[in-house]
Amino acid sequence: MGHLPDDEYEAEKAKVTRYHDILEYPVLIFLFIGIIAAAFDLKLGGFTPTIWLIISLWCVLVIICMEITMIRTTLERGK
Repeated sequence: MGHLPDDEYEAEKAKVTRYHDILEYPVLIFLFIGIIAAAFDLKLGGFTPTIWLIISLWCVLVIICMEITMIRTTLERGK
């Protein structure tokens, strides 16, 4: 892989940061819903606490993938 020009790097960084910031809130919401549903043994929205936990873990995985992408892009830019 080659170098990314500065403007492409900054555009990619802004895009990933925007999606990262947007996904932080659903992760917290889904995680809290899952914890509350598990504590009271409830089904919220037709989903069991396990499903809420899986949804929140999926969001966390997406955030981790975005972080790895930015690290890779930064390292490629530095070469």
